[in-house]
Amino acid sequence: MRPYPFLPLVLSLALAGCTPEPPAPPPQASVTSDAASPAAETPPLIPEASTALSQKALAAYGAGDAPEARRLTKEALAASGKNYEALALQGLLTAFDGAPEDGAALIEKALALAPDYVQGHYDMAMALKLGGHYEASIRHFQKVLEKDPQNVWSMYGIATNYADLRDKEHALLWLRKAAALDPDEVKDTAARQDHFQWLHGDADFEALVRG
Repeated sequence: MRPYPFLPLVLSLALAGCTPEPPAPPPQASVTSDAASPAAETPPLIPEASTALSQKALAAYGAGDAPEARRLTKEALAASGKNYEALALQGLLTAFDGAPEDGAALIEKALALAPDYVQGHYDMAMALKLGGHYEASIRHFQKVLEKDPQNVWSMYGIATNYADLRDKEHALLWLRKAAALDPDEVKDTAARQDHFQWLHGDADFEALVRG
């Protein structure tokens, strides 16, 4: 399992409410459900050269250089089409390029190769969120939390999904969980983001983010 090196960039793009309004969910069940594709029992062995390229791609994305990450990801996949890390990152990049359904399909291929790839579930949650599939996104964030129970930005991602669904009770429940782990960053972020704009002035929300 690799760490989450590009969470700040992901949050600034997808959770900050600065992306276009997500399109209506299409009919493809593979994107909007948890139906598992036939998966290998263990992740495939990836050639060292491909792994090195995907790690460089992840580092580039973590540094905010998406074009370089995209280039390195393509090279990693050219070296091995079974590089699930590269597939997942390519999917996330594709989702941020304005094609969340195509991105989710790529990440689904990565998870078929490595069903327990935690970062892949995070990437899938983000792609589904960008596509407006909020409930499916929540389920993938929860898969991250099964392996990493204190992943604050998965909790926060769940909160934003419930906020986008106009479910105040669950939005504040998950926002409190995230704020308990990183109060300053979570409260400041929630106070600024469009997801919670409709709760501005609400006594419960204000007490949480301003208290």
